Amino acid sequence: MPILVLVFLAAQKPGEAQQVEIPPELRDLQTTVGVRAASQEKNGTTYILRGQVEVVFRDMKLTADEASFDETSGDVRAKGQVTFSDATSRLDADEAYYNVKAGTGWFTNGRGSLKAKITPRRRMLVTENPFYISAARVERRSETLFVADRARMTTCECEKTGWTISARRARIEVGDKVSTQGAVFRLLRVPLLYVPVTVNSIAPRPRKTGFLLPHIGNSSQKGFILGAGFYWAINPSADLRVGLENYSIRGVARNGQFRAQPTTTSEISAEYAGVNDKGSGPNRETRAPGQSVRATGEAQDIGYGFRGVVDVDYITSLAYRETWSGNFTEAVSAEARQTGFVTRDSGPYSLNLFVSRYQNFLTAEQRPGNSVIIRETPSLSFSGLDQQVGKSPLFFAFDFSATGVGRTEPNLPIARLAERIDFHPEAVLRTKPMWGFHITPTAAVRATHYGTSLAQGGGSLARLLGEFSVDIRPPSFEKVLRQPHWGQRLKHVVEADVQYRLVRAHDPESLLDVVRYDETDILAETNELEFSVTNSLLMRKDVPDAQGEKPQARALVSWRVSQKYYFDPTFGGALDPGRRRVFEPTISLTGFSFAQGRRLSPLVSVLKISPNSNYDTELRADFSPYGGILNAGITSHVRSGPVGLSLTDFFINRTAGLSTPVLPSGPVSQLPSFHLLRAVATFGEVNRKGLSGAFGMDFNFTQRVAHQAVSQVSYNLGCFAVDFEFRRFALGDVRRENQFRVAVSLANIGTFGNLKPREKLY
Repeated sequence: MPILVLVFLAAQKPGEAQQVEIPPELRDLQTTVGVRAASQEKNGTTYILRGQVEVVFRDMKLTADEASFDETSGDVRAKGQVTFSDATSRLDADEAYYNVKAGTGWFTNGRGSLKAKITPRRRMLVTENPFYISAARVERRSETLFVADRARMTTCECEKTGWTISARRARIEVGDKVSTQGAVFRLLRVPLLYVPVTVNSIAPRPRKTGFLLPHIGNSSQKGFILGAGFYWAINPSADLRVGLENYSIRGVARNGQFRAQPTTTSEISAEYAGVNDKGSGPNRETRAPGQSVRATGEAQDIGYGFRGVVDVDYITSLAYRETWSGNFTEAVSAEARQTGFVTRDSGPYSLNLFVSRYQNFLTAEQRPGNSVIIRETPSLSFSGLDQQVGKSPLFFAFDFSATGVGRTEPNLPIARLAERIDFHPEAVLRTKPMWGFHITPTAAVRATHYGTSLAQGGGSLARLLGEFSVDIRPPSFEKVLRQPHWGQRLKHVVEADVQYRLVRAHDPESLLDVVRYDETDILAETNELEFSVTNSLLMRKDVPDAQGEKPQARALVSWRVSQKYYFDPTFGGALDPGRRRVFEPTISLTGFSFAQGRRLSPLVSVLKISPNSNYDTELRADFSPYGGILNAGITSHVRSGPVGLSLTDFFINRTAGLSTPVLPSGPVSQLPSFHLLRAVATFGEVNRKGLSGAFGMDFNFTQRVAHQAVSQVSYNLGCFAVDFEFRRFALGDVRRENQFRVAVSLANIGTFGNLKPREKLY
């Protein structure tokens, strides 16, 4: 590569270098080396430079007290306050050698920084600081590869208040990884860990094959915890992590995670965990060996326009989940679902192939037949959305499915797998508004064939239902308040809705013999009227009327009240007062059970308040038409500066489903009920310097026990943070556990310890 050399002599004023104008024809920095110095002399092809030396080539700049430059070889040798900088690094040194042609060189007593672009990840500690390095010798082998002897590395500006890794030898690949030999990790200058060989990723998306740092912990249920793992970056689109943990009083736990993104529109993730529970002594009675699998996958295009999704949640027993799950919500869930489907949409039509397995554990006892299992394997469905018939106001839709269904539970002697064929055409008449009223009648038929039933002998069954409904929506009443309040314009809107529905069966008695697999099978005869009223107070920022584009309005307060009246409270005789049944006409109003057999359903009230983006509350309650609260729940979020609070409180009257419910004659807290409060309070943010933390609790008022209590505290010093957690579980005799976990988060590097970022409450 031919190189032009421009040498500028700065001698007009002692101690100053003068910038010389470069001729336009020589301004191409890709082929021109610029050299400045207070004095210079030339010996053959070598320039001897002294005083305020500066060598510039492309984006590289080198300054020194003295230097020599060979225009033939491109070698630069410098000493005395040497400074080197380019697009990826900046180094100070006592002495240096650099070849402008090859872009390589070395630096004695080098100290400086290497720039690495980090992509922030959720709950990952990040800093704008570069990767600082100091070493007895730094060798630059390429623009992104440096090798250092007797090196110290960190992302902290001050070693006294941060962390460092010192190593006998280090290999730094900018934007990729740091490999060290004989590394010592120091925190606040205190040596904590020696590792013979390490590989730490400093890539925007870190992923390198290697052993993970071991972690320790302590638990009253597991004992002393010691764990380690291995990470395998299989290829750019797939990786695998496997690990083992030894619980000193329970045994060995194993875990693994596989992730892959085969194409830009597909991804898959699978997690496995298992415990070989060897608990002895007090733990012998509560042993819970088992395994769990959690997998998700999605492919937007698997060929011929089909999209595929997989979602698997599998456990061997409820006792295993209660004992080993890391959070309360998962630990108390008795359900496990495994589903997968492929679908293809073509305009208004949709073709689907679906398989699923649903398991609901009845108790935590580890014995066969201790659960309800429902299978749909496979299910083929074809459906069409509303299509207008010609130019008429009539619209037609349909849904057809053919499914292999099965249900297994104690004392249910039916076929393990049987066919179910269902056809559901529907016609809707969308008329024009009349005096502001929108009237929409609908007529439908549902014909279903079952390969098995609850009838004597479990023979096949045919079900035929006819449905008619009409939706009447009167004109809404609205008023815009003249005077603005708090700089906001307010608008009050009242909307009503009335729906009448009639469902009749060709053979009403056959409905009692239908096996309940899913929502298709809980249909019943009904003759009902549902009415609701919604009050909304909308607001938007007050702006001049002349302004063309108005701000978007949002709901300040919304209150909806709804109720049903059953002309036939026995649902065509299907209601059995001595036996609980789930009917679609009841759960379509509220998900909570209530006393059936009366003409009036509970009054369902839903109140939502959201004055600003920092506060919102939803209050839901089911009121008995004969007096008293049946169920109530409140969900609220509030944030003020660094402080946040989230509350969820649910009260469920366990007697609400009885034919003669117990109505509250005293405080709600004294009812036979389930009453759970979940609260999470947070302070600060993990990516801001200083103290932050969170406290969460799940409290059962009925049993007066905190099923879960967790405290997390983090102190962020900028380039690293220390995290502590105390968590307590109280889940009956199966699990009473106190956990202590700790982690150290290094900015732009990752987290070391057994408190993972994804397990933080904030």
